[in-house]
Amino acid sequence: MYTNFIYFIVVLLIFSTQQPSPTPRLSLLFTLASSLILLFLFGLINRQIFRGLVAKTSGARMSTHLAVLYHRSVTRQSLLALVFFCAQIYLLDIKYYLTTVALIRASFTLQGLAGLVLFLLHLATVWFYSYEFHCRFSPGTCSRVSVVTANLKFNLAILLPWLLISGGFDLIQLLPLGTIPDQLNTPVGQVLFFALLMIVFMIFAPPLVVRLWSCRPLGPGSRRSLIERFCQKENFQVREIVLWPGQGAVFITAGVMGLLGHYRYLLVTQGLLDILDDEELSSVLAHEMGHVKEKHLFFYLIFLLGYLVLAYPLSGVSFLLVLTSDLPLTLMIMTDSEFMTLISILSALPLLALLVFYFRFLFGFFIRNFERQADLYGLSVMGRPYPLISALEKVAFYSGNIRDVPSWHHFSIKERVDFLAEAAGNPSLIRKHRGKIRKALAGYLVGIVAVGVFGYLFYTGAVGKKFNEQLNFKMLSSLVQLEPDNPLLQLRLGTLYYTRNQPNKAIFHLERALELEPDNADILNNLAWVFATSKEAPFFQPEKALLLAEKAAASSQQPHILDTLAEAYYVNGQTIKALAAAEEALAAVSGDSSYYVKQVERFRAELQEQQFR
Repeated sequence: MYTNFIYFIVVLLIFSTQQPSPTPRLSLLFTLASSLILLFLFGLINRQIFRGLVAKTSGARMSTHLAVLYHRSVTRQSLLALVFFCAQIYLLDIKYYLTTVALIRASFTLQGLAGLVLFLLHLATVWFYSYEFHCRFSPGTCSRVSVVTANLKFNLAILLPWLLISGGFDLIQLLPLGTIPDQLNTPVGQVLFFALLMIVFMIFAPPLVVRLWSCRPLGPGSRRSLIERFCQKENFQVREIVLWPGQGAVFITAGVMGLLGHYRYLLVTQGLLDILDDEELSSVLAHEMGHVKEKHLFFYLIFLLGYLVLAYPLSGVSFLLVLTSDLPLTLMIMTDSEFMTLISILSALPLLALLVFYFRFLFGFFIRNFERQADLYGLSVMGRPYPLISALEKVAFYSGNIRDVPSWHHFSIKERVDFLAEAAGNPSLIRKHRGKIRKALAGYLVGIVAVGVFGYLFYTGAVGKKFNEQLNFKMLSSLVQLEPDNPLLQLRLGTLYYTRNQPNKAIFHLERALELEPDNADILNNLAWVFATSKEAPFFQPEKALLLAEKAAASSQQPHILDTLAEAYYVNGQTIKALAAAEEALAAVSGDSSYYVKQVERFRAELQEQQFR
């Protein structure tokens, strides 16, 4: 589950940071045909891989070994699916054509879903061709449809938090909630919104997840009675005890889901019930209770928020570093049509590196030690280590003799068993391990808060303002080099140069924009404003400003255009007309009118002063 979770984060990160070219490099037909060819090639590779595995294991008897081999093969092919996904996103114009649909372009959720569906299509190809091998150890679910459906349901539950958060964000953008959507677009607003919805999800989503996973209540009998008595004895509240079918394969595990007892589920698999005796089963239940008692589920939420806190400042910094380096500009000159793809890849690399380090190593460190802490809790409840040691040894054996196999999110069974035996003989190890986790969590929280405060001050202070201005300038400069005949880009860059007090360059780009689109009211307006308000003599040209402003006002009566006309009248000595135009601008304003009120007062005062001269 943890591995698939990281896959989906990578997919969303790649798809959201990929910037399609302003114009398509490939036709829609060629993009579709190439996508299908790549998917077909991926299918052929999977067909050969899994047919080869079936042939090689034709004489194997122990189904658990086959199950382990199956899951390892699916993991490898899932990584290959990620490679093919990247090839389609970066080499083809898939996102460009998707975002030509207005509904998709306006929705973070629909854009993310488009990327996830494409990746899930590759994963479904893996599951489809793994069918024959899957049937070797799980004949009860032996149909292509059941294998693909079971995997889709399992992974959909992993995606539910993102769907809730992204969908909620889109919904708030659409509702008439005043300034709330603007506040949510800030880094702090997004982190708080994410935290709120994740808490809601972790409390109320478990009933939906167990349905998606086709879990069913554990039927009456000695095992259910044992679990109920044990939970009651340990004052551990659950809404239901359910059988967890997993993904249709040999599945030997247990789990707990839900922050609050009324919405908490205890999940056990039939494989686990079949191999453990009553005392061993009780020790496993104590282990799962340990995750709740030690508040591990709450800390998982903190770790997710921590990644957002780290990723926000890094995303902007990495993008600026890419734009300010010589490499992308050099390559842009060589291959203009690939510039946006290059920028997308290079700016995404630091975020992908952070993601791998954060979840694989930092998060992995904590969940490995949380598992050990839950083991120690089970030891404390049972009073001796042997029931849990025996349970772990059986799980290792029946899962394919995986006793010595560690993973990034679990210590190996051998390491867990050895530590349990050592802790039973030396109880101080329990206190030391708890202290180790407390210190690690304290260091983590201090680090995250420090980065969060730095990021907040960086983005909201003077440094952040300058940073954003520099980022916009670099991005626009690069885009104008990429598309010199785009009048809107020339307009934006010329306007930005004016705000940077560089009227010569502002005029150059605005005049270039006017050549490309002579009747554009905004281009006429901005160029008129530069000529009317520049302080330096070569760029202060009131007559030209008035001609441009009148032409802009003839095609548009927007307040800012009428305001420019008023300024042009004023610098040409026509104060009465300036006041009339300013009053028209004020009357046309629908929002904040304070600036336009000041303009009217300014021209009235000037007119009165002229009358007394």
